[in-house]
Amino acid sequence: MRIVQAIDVRWYNACADFALTQALALQRIGHEILLMADPGSPPARKALELGLNLNEKDYFSSLNVVASMINLNKIVKKFRPEVIMAHRGESHLLGALAGRINGVPVVRFRGDVRSPRRDVFSKLLNEKFTGGIAVSTEKLKEIYTNSYNLNGIPVDVIYPGLDLARFAVKASKSDLKKKFGISPDEIAIGIVGRLSPVKGHRFFLEAVSKVVTKFPGVNIVVAGEEAQIKREHILRSAESLGIDKIIMPGIVPNVEELISAFDIGVVSSTGSEMICRVLLEYYAAGIAAVGTRVNQIEEIIGISGAGLLVPPGDPISMADAIKRFMVDEKLRKIHGERARKWVEMKGSIESLGRATEILLERVLNG
Repeated sequence: MRIVQAIDVRWYNACADFALTQALALQRIGHEILLMADPGSPPARKALELGLNLNEKDYFSSLNVVASMINLNKIVKKFRPEVIMAHRGESHLLGALAGRINGVPVVRFRGDVRSPRRDVFSKLLNEKFTGGIAVSTEKLKEIYTNSYNLNGIPVDVIYPGLDLARFAVKASKSDLKKKFGISPDEIAIGIVGRLSPVKGHRFFLEAVSKVVTKFPGVNIVVAGEEAQIKREHILRSAESLGIDKIIMPGIVPNVEELISAFDIGVVSSTGSEMICRVLLEYYAAGIAAVGTRVNQIEEIIGISGAGLLVPPGDPISMADAIKRFMVDEKLRKIHGERARKWVEMKGSIESLGRATEILLERVLNG
């Protein structure tokens, strides 16, 4: 199958990561991919690192929609794809127009926390100019089917996928803990994500402050790049809460090694997380997870039965869930094994490729 995949994202976020991994997954199972991204953008640079077939041109950021349409139409005529995949609204519109001119269906992937628009234009685009829709959660699928009269247009839920070979870490957990300055004989509770209010670091710290009073030897790890919150702010907050064992490695290149050093992984987000890669990384490492009832976090923990769910912004419930895993090594092991099995079946790069292939075949054969 020849596929044009348009990633009109000007920064590297969860949507861009999903799209690139999806393109790589499709390429690995034999499909011919032409990836389109704005020149010099973070997704374009990452695509080159991954060895993807990339066409860089200013398709999506141009203020001249007509020029963008002409450029895209030329590429479609030259590459002759069987399907166009769009990951944001701009590429959805341009792809739909180019597809209509050239007889090529467009498939829209949406992993946005915002509900789709219901105006006349959006209805026309989704109901008449779209061949298929992929979404990141069952809830979003329900919203789509209630928003539009799709008349048999397929809508599939597709979860992100990981290259599980990355998590075949050879070093022992004890050695990994030593590498990151974690006490080998103590439990490590970790959180991985950019330092931003939506990631719920405040509530994570409040929760672990209640844990360390009962388990004073526990190690707390906060990893991720600075964003709206600075590293010094996290450290001051931890100190004020009586947390004296906190490790902040910043951005970790081989994050799978750090995660594999955890005993308990936490996702404390209060919003967003329509695509939650870090939860699957905890799963791939086979560690017990605690997550908030937010979008894809809640859905994946719910259907997998791996991990404990707590309300967002509730440090008391989060502390109780962490303590449950702290005191019960067998329970941690059960949830870790269950998580690993689920990600092997539903959250690998292979499963992402297969799920996407199935949707595209339904679109082409419909």
